[in-house]
This record gives sequence, C-alpha cells and structure tokens, in this order.
Amino acid sequence: MSKNDALYLVTLKFESEVLGGGSMILRLAVDPIHQTLSGQAKGTILKGTEHSPSFTASCNGTTHSTGFGDVVNVGAVRGQAAVSFAPPAIGTYLSPFSADFGVDNNWNGQGTFTVGDNTYECNVEKV
Repeated sequence: MSKNDALYLVTLKFESEVLGGGSMILRLAVDPIHQTLSGQAKGTILKGTEHSPSFTASCNGTTHSTGFGDVVNVGAVRGQAAVSFAPPAIGTYLSPFSADFGVDNNWNGQGTFTVGDNTYECNVEKV
C-alpha cells in the first residue's frame, strides 16, 4: 500500500453564478482504493430570492480517474437533503439530493448539484 492509497478528506465549494442559483460546501471522505466517496453537503438554493431555503444532506457515491486532459477525476454522490425555510415560512422537508463533478489535480473544475427539482451548474473549487 502506497501513501497515495490512504483515505483522505476534501472540501469542495460549488458556486452558481446566476440569480436564483445555489451554492454549497461538499465535504467528502475519498477512498482511492475502492473509488468511493462519503460525505455531507450544506448550502442554499434559490439564492437572491426572499427567504432562500437552506439544506443539509448526507451522501455516498463513486469517483473515477479519467485521463482526459485537464479533467483527471470525475465523481458523483447521491443522498437525501433536509430543506429548511427561514421565518416567516418555517418548515423542513426531505428531498432527493445529487451532485456530480469533473475536476483537475487540484480538485478545481465544473459540476452540478440537484436538490429536489432545482438543478444548478456550478464552478467547483477546493477550499
């Protein structure tokens, strides 16, 4: 087993650049031997709207090396999100959550995430 085979943690920031978009922080444990991902997401959807909902999600998925130019790693995770509304519209509901990304060696690239019916194309950067 080499040093590069050890489990490691990575934190990614997904940021949409459109009004009404979303953003999130995705914290992942990466197992390079089994090519698995496990983690948590926290973010907001419908940004720039009154009382933007926030969400938290637990997720699991897979990652693969590509060998395609600058995109050296792709990954996808799925899970359930708890979506909460700030006052005056107080409440929480469960919704499907998913995220996928294509990144370079520094974990920077492009990705999307979906909470319920809301899907956001984002820039992805390691934080």
